Amino acid sequence: MTKTKFGAPSALRSGSPGLEPLSRKAKWGFAGISLLIFTLLFSVLWISFTRLPPKPALGVVLTTPLAARTPDLPLTIRAFPETLENIHIFNDQLAVWEMSEAQFEFAATHYIGTQKVFASDARRFRAHNPNFIILNYRLGPGLGYQNISENCEPGGTWLEVIEGEKWVREYPENPPDEWFFKLDGQRVLFCDWGWYLMDLSNISWREYWAGEVLRQLRANAADGIFVDSLFPPNYYGGDKFDPELPGLDQAFERNWSSQIEAFIDFGQSGDLAAYHFIPNAGEWVNGRDMTDYSGADGLMVEGFGRWASGEYFLAQDGDWQLQMDRILSLVNLDKIVLLQQYVNQENVEDRQFLLGSYLLVKGRHTYLNLELSAEPEWFPEYKIPIGTPLGGLPASISSLWRSDWGLYARTYSHGLVLVNPSTKLQEVVFQKTYYQAFPYGGGVVPADGNVSAWMVDYLPVINVSLGPNQAVILLEVLPEP
Repeated sequence: MTKTKFGAPSALRSGSPGLEPLSRKAKWGFAGISLLIFTLLFSVLWISFTRLPPKPALGVVLTTPLAARTPDLPLTIRAFPETLENIHIFNDQLAVWEMSEAQFEFAATHYIGTQKVFASDARRFRAHNPNFIILNYRLGPGLGYQNISENCEPGGTWLEVIEGEKWVREYPENPPDEWFFKLDGQRVLFCDWGWYLMDLSNISWREYWAGEVLRQLRANAADGIFVDSLFPPNYYGGDKFDPELPGLDQAFERNWSSQIEAFIDFGQSGDLAAYHFIPNAGEWVNGRDMTDYSGADGLMVEGFGRWASGEYFLAQDGDWQLQMDRILSLVNLDKIVLLQQYVNQENVEDRQFLLGSYLLVKGRHTYLNLELSAEPEWFPEYKIPIGTPLGGLPASISSLWRSDWGLYARTYSHGLVLVNPSTKLQEVVFQKTYYQAFPYGGGVVPADGNVSAWMVDYLPVINVSLGPNQAVILLEVLPEP
C-alpha cells in the first residue's frame, strides 16, 4: 500500500479502493463521539484558565517579567531583606535612561531596591536580582497639577507619574470639588512644586487615590508605594502655599496629623494592604509633630543626620537626638526605615558621620542612602565588615551614651562605632588596639561597573579624637585584603 504525505495509508481514505464507504449511521455515530470529546476538552481548558490560585504570602518572589505573566500567575510582593549584618543601601531614584547594562547589574546586586522606574527597567534590574524591590511614587497629601511659574501661577506643564511604560498626567479631567482641602473656601496650591492639598478624609478622594495607585502598582509589578510629603503641610512653611497656611498653629497641625494617621490606616486596607506603604516624613525633627507613623509599613527620613551640607543639627537644640529617638521608635517595631541624606563625595568626614549615625540606630530593616545625584553611586565604606550589633536594640539614643567618653557608642560583633554630634572635641584612649577605617574614593559608578579602585584602609589605633559632627568605625581584627 502506498502512503500519503501525512503517513496514512491511501486505502484507508474514504472512497479509496479496497474499503467500502462508511454508512450514514456510522458517520453520525463518529460525529457524536467527536462532539463529546471536544466538549470535555473545552471544559477542562476553560476551568484551568479561569481558576486562579489565591494570592501568595508576602515575600514570595515573582521571577516572570510583567509582560510574560500568564493569567494563572498571582501578584507577588517582595520582602525587604534583613539588615542586621553589615550595611544595606536603598537608592531612592536612578537615572535609568542613562545607565549601562553594567550599571544595572551593579545597582541590582549592591542596592536592595529603588523607586520611580518603568516596568521594563524593573525587569532589567530583576534579571540580575529577582528580589530587587521596586516602589512606585505618589504624593500623600496632594494631587499633582502643573509646574509653577512666577507669582505661584501654574505654568501649563502637567505633573506626571509613571504607569507601566509611560508617564501619565496625575491631574484628572474635572476632579470633584469635594476632593480638595479648602482654606477660607479656596483650594490650596503648593507654590514650590505645583500640587493641590487634598481632603484626606474625603471618601471619594480616597477611593480615587487607591484606584490610581493600585493600577499603577500592578502595571509596574511594584512591591509598594512611596507616599511623598506625608506630614502636616505647613512644616514646609505656610508662606509656600496659596492661600497661605498658618506658620504655627498647633490645632491645625494636630488635625492634619490625625488625618494622616487615618489615611495610613486606609492605605493599609483592602487591596492595598499587601503592598509596602512607606511615607516620607522629611527630616522628622519638628518638636511639635505628633504624627504617629507606626501604622505604616515603614518610613523614609529624608534629611537624615543633619539639615544640609555643612549645616548640622545644633547640639543644644537636641534635634539630632530627637531624630534618632524617633527612628528608634520605628526600628523597635521592626518597621522598614529608609535613611537618606545628600552628600559631597569629597567630604569623607561627613559621610563617616552619617554612616556612624546609621549604625547607631540600625535594626532588622534599616537602610541608608548617601545621595549624590540620580546616577548610581557607591562608597567603599558601605563594605566595611562591621558585623551585627550586640546587646539588642537600644530603646533610645541615650542608652548608647558613654559619659566617660562623651560620645555615643554601639558595639558590633566585629568592632565599635563612635559618634560625636556635639560641638566639643572628644578624645578616647582604649585598653586595646583597634583598626580604624579610612575610606578613599567613591562617587558615581563608572559605565563598566568597576569600583575596585575605591577601597578602605585600616590603621591600628589605641586612641582617637573626634571633632564636632564626626564619627569613627573601628574593627577588632584587621580585615583580609
